Amino acid sequence: MLDTWLAIIVPATLGGMLVPQIGLTGWFAWMVPHRMRAHRVAAGDQAVDVPAEVVLCLRGCDATLQSVFAALACQRHRDWRLRVIVDSEQDPAWTVAHETIHRLGERAASWREATIEPLTVRPTEGSLKCASLRQAMASLDSRTRVVALLDADSVVRDDWLTTMAYETMQPGIGAVSGNRWYEPIHDSIAGTVRVIWNVGAIVQMSAFGIPWGGSLAVRREAMEACGWLDVIRTTLCEDTALTEPLTRAGWRYRFAPALIAVDEDDDVALGPLTRWIARQLLTARLHHPSWPLVAVHGLGTSLALLAAIGWAMAAAASAAWGSMAIALTAIACYEAATALLFLVIAWTVRTAVASARGRLRSFSVRRILWQIALIPLTQAVYGVATVVALATRSIEWRGIVYDVAMIDGRCGVRVRTSGRHETARAAEAPTG
Repeated sequence: MLDTWLAIIVPATLGGMLVPQIGLTGWFAWMVPHRMRAHRVAAGDQAVDVPAEVVLCLRGCDATLQSVFAALACQRHRDWRLRVIVDSEQDPAWTVAHETIHRLGERAASWREATIEPLTVRPTEGSLKCASLRQAMASLDSRTRVVALLDADSVVRDDWLTTMAYETMQPGIGAVSGNRWYEPIHDSIAGTVRVIWNVGAIVQMSAFGIPWGGSLAVRREAMEACGWLDVIRTTLCEDTALTEPLTRAGWRYRFAPALIAVDEDDDVALGPLTRWIARQLLTARLHHPSWPLVAVHGLGTSLALLAAIGWAMAAAASAAWGSMAIALTAIACYEAATALLFLVIAWTVRTAVASARGRLRSFSVRRILWQIALIPLTQAVYGVATVVALATRSIEWRGIVYDVAMIDGRCGVRVRTSGRHETARAAEAPTG
């Protein structure tokens, strides 16, 4: 009897979890090259004169900060301003930003104007990052048509801003973003787990319309029409809170593969990484309508595998070797299919990054096998992070503790207290 049930339940459950993953992967593998071809054909340089502003919000001094400013100084875009909002004049990023921008300005940086200002009003509701963005948006140049945001660990290519402006100004498009792609230089366990998790995340974010604030551009007229600045007054982050008001106002968000950013950082431990993933999921839970789909995937994958392992253990305990073989075969087939989907997504993204002149590590069979071997660990971390995101009632982000709360009928956060002031590490950096 146990054999009969196992023959039906275990393979059917795991197969049912695979079907949507196969569908999303197939769509992603078609969509990315399709949009890259359109990007190559389009005359992107026609957007080089679109008036734009780049907003960079800083709290703590990331190791990559000077490289970020250097990359911005080399932008080929001709008409743009740089706006830097620093947490306070005592923040370590304040001096670094002033010295670096002054030095680059003497070398004919491409920005028309660069301003640095401290955050003037510390909020009791919403995150400090959102408060900084609102402060910057309140004093945009009257000519500005596109506002681009990036994180302090996003080192961009010289055509980044022009690409952002071109993609954002397409008919009906209100916002565009790229996404991150990890290429850890030492292939550490935690760094590789982040690679594998991100492979699945990039597909979900593209399919469900979840922007990434590390490289995000918003058309000004769409921003004003959808009331986004009022929405982020109480939110933890700005990016996942953008899609819903944008859609209500009749505008579309679009993922642009040409804007995928490569991150080679490997300085992360498994514990902080799990908390970081949980925070990414929490932002979707609080602010994005597709959160139920994300949660079902995160929990469903883990629970299905746990159930199959449980069946195998129960069969072994009762010496039902045929039942155990069925369960183990189903698990092996599921993991083999997952590995194949991982390779398809990775190849798709690597091709897009290479086409956009991004820097990638050379292909390595050893590294691919190492990544495949860590898929089960990644699934466990993902499951734990999903549970943490579901249960979270407060979160610390860069030394600030936020309490999850309903504010004006929407999910948001309230500032509780300031804790230790963290320098920017990859696993603790702001995200979208």
